[in-house]
Amino acid sequence: MNHENHVYDLAVSFAGEQRPYVEQVVEACRKRQLTVLYDSDRSINLWGRNLITGFRKAYNGSQARYVAPFFSTDYLSKPYPMDEYRAMLVPAIENPDDFILPVTFGDVVIPAELLSPAVGLLRCEDYTPDQLAQAFAQRIKRSVATAPRSLRVPVTTPADFSKYRELERSFRYLTEQFKVAAPLMEKSGFVCTVRNSESELRVRVERQGRTLYGIDIQLGGMGRDDVLNFVLVQRGWSSGRNGSNGTARVVFDRATGAVTLEVQDLSVFGTAPSVRSYTKAELFEHLWNRIVDQVQQVDDAH
Repeated sequence: MNHENHVYDLAVSFAGEQRPYVEQVVEACRKRQLTVLYDSDRSINLWGRNLITGFRKAYNGSQARYVAPFFSTDYLSKPYPMDEYRAMLVPAIENPDDFILPVTFGDVVIPAELLSPAVGLLRCEDYTPDQLAQAFAQRIKRSVATAPRSLRVPVTTPADFSKYRELERSFRYLTEQFKVAAPLMEKSGFVCTVRNSESELRVRVERQGRTLYGIDIQLGGMGRDDVLNFVLVQRGWSSGRNGSNGTARVVFDRATGAVTLEVQDLSVFGTAPSVRSYTKAELFEHLWNRIVDQVQQVDDAH
């Protein structure tokens, strides 16, 4: 995981019942000059916005170097903390030992499918808030008092940059994000299925057995092997690789020093043809929001 582009050192996720303890940990971390993403600090920024979407960005690896879920029986039983944790799981697949720093409250039993029993964790009962903050500081390996600020250097395309490798990473990322997000549809009475092969991802949304929306995302298409090809699917009929509603190619943005996806949108997002660059996370969010909008429109019409 590229730590240089992150705004925060740590993002904390917890149930409201544990806020008094976690708040003390956050303050102690900040006294050690760690930057911490804490929900109450974002209340104004998220005012009037979708909380689930806003907080998902905080925990999907794009804003914080590390995330700390404070597991408790309350945490496991509430939808918001669990949605935050599911957002952590996708970047953790690529960095299983370098992203999630789990902490527990009480005798909570964490299901193995959420956290492997082999993963080390800390118990709040063993640490005061100040001691836990010191543990975070040691784990994150920052020495703020002596480390100078990073100075700018010329940005060039890395010698090992590979558009094909990055394209495959983007495809895997979208696949895992859709799999994590799909169960959320059930809260509104829809069924979202995600099927994939090594080169194709198929997402379908149904209600009472009727397909409302679908999209295929393919590695390669329209005679090219260096793009993601998007094919919108009507009523479950596949259009195959000869159709396209848009493509995305990998670009190394020298201005930001980051890999982006340049999307040539023909009709994926329902707007006039355009070209725009997205990060992997931004592209997934736009695709998901488009699906939600379309499903709502189709379901309302019936």
